Amino acid sequence: MSGFSASWLDLREPVDAASRNAELSAALQVWRRPFKRLSVLDLGCGTGANFRFLAPLLGGEQHWRLVDHDPILLAHGARRLRRWAAARAMQTTLAERGLAFESANDRYQLEPLALDLVGDWDLPDRRSPTLLTASALLDLVSEPWLERLAARCRQWEAAVFIALSYDGAVVWEPVLAGDERVRERLNRHQRTDKGFGPALGPAAPATLAILLRQLGYRVMLRPSPWRLGPEHGRIQTALLDGWSEIARQFGLEPTDWLPEWTHRRRRLIERRMSRLYVGHWDVFACPCGIAGPVSIPQPAVE
Repeated sequence: MSGFSASWLDLREPVDAASRNAELSAALQVWRRPFKRLSVLDLGCGTGANFRFLAPLLGGEQHWRLVDHDPILLAHGARRLRRWAAARAMQTTLAERGLAFESANDRYQLEPLALDLVGDWDLPDRRSPTLLTASALLDLVSEPWLERLAARCRQWEAAVFIALSYDGAVVWEPVLAGDERVRERLNRHQRTDKGFGPALGPAAPATLAILLRQLGYRVMLRPSPWRLGPEHGRIQTALLDGWSEIARQFGLEPTDWLPEWTHRRRRLIERRMSRLYVGHWDVFACPCGIAGPVSIPQPAVE
């Protein structure tokens, strides 16, 4: 499975939080109301950004299993989570399998699990979650892997809330010659094997929505794009560096144009003249019908 550095996850966390679809966040809060206690399974949790966004939104008593294949990220996340709880004046205690954060109205139990999600994985204790969640994961996985995940969610009768899945749309402003060639190479790279088999890439959010609908879920699929302005220079630069390297390595055509494109893009970012749109979609699906009518607009798919 492909890995991500803690510094990259820290950099993108506030952008992710601002980009999440507000309609789906509100629908998730409505779904939560009948439950006294939530059991949440967070796949590919990284340093816990998904928890930090969703736990206060959902409130009350919650038990989270934070699953990632990288124990270093889990350790970094534990430190981040302690600081996060302290900033909210929540009491932190050691629980049987992790940490517990408590305030006057809320209690969150956190259980980190170092678990490789590649292949036919299973939870050590097989306890069924109430909610399956993930962020920025779907575009890495293959269709067979996603089919197995959807079937497990149906078996568990768990709601599904998966945020920020890349959809293939990349738009720079101002436009430069070479933008489209870089985007095309990036999206071809998105479909390569990231450890789960040939990745769905930009097709993943719509594929999951269709799979869940076929299993009897009521599904909402809504856009959650990054809209990066001049104030987001660091993340624009990080994306530029990564995408330039992908464009250099991935493709049969000559890349003599690429250094000039990268230089001009970097100068625009440095001069605070650059804007960047990166398409993502959020999915919320509920087997009990609380999420509202089936609604599946199609994201951009290569």
